Amino acid sequence: MNNRFVLLMLLFCFCVLTAGCSALLSQQEWSENYALLDGVHSTNIQMTDGDLNTVGTTGSSDTSGNRVGNPSSSPEVIITLPEKKVIRRIVIHSDNIKKFNIYADKGGSALSKTDWQLIKEEKSVKSGPIVVPVLYAYPTDKIRLVILGTTDDGALTRRETARDISKSLLSSQSGSS
Repeated sequence: MNNRFVLLMLLFCFCVLTAGCSALLSQQEWSENYALLDGVHSTNIQMTDGDLNTVGTTGSSDTSGNRVGNPSSSPEVIITLPEKKVIRRIVIHSDNIKKFNIYADKGGSALSKTDWQLIKEEKSVKSGPIVVPVLYAYPTDKIRLVILGTTDDGALTRRETARDISKSLLSSQSGSS
């Protein structure tokens, strides 16, 4: 009788141990994608359409004038949720972004409607998708992504420099004739 009891206890312990370890080693489930909720607004709706093949573009908007940590107007996108949510992780699906800052609105003050708090400053993205864990989570209804560098920046700079050189050569040639 004792042997059967010990055998059943060992079998039960083995089953519990196996189930517990599999729960610990399994990948964490992701929560609901807040960007796909009804009522979400974005400065570029392509950024939040849920299609990973859509290419969204950012624009420079300087609506607040005195942005904390952003004195110049850099390309950005602002996503506004229908209600405040605690955000613990932000995922950006892009192969083009190399440097960026992410801000969350803490709720504003008497002087301003928004109070942007820096969540993450990334200076060298290696590959996408970019997963940004939010360590200091608090309820927010606005997230701002400011793009500071892309893989296309070098090509655009070279193209603009070549255009400027050709314009100056054309203007100097037309002035000398």
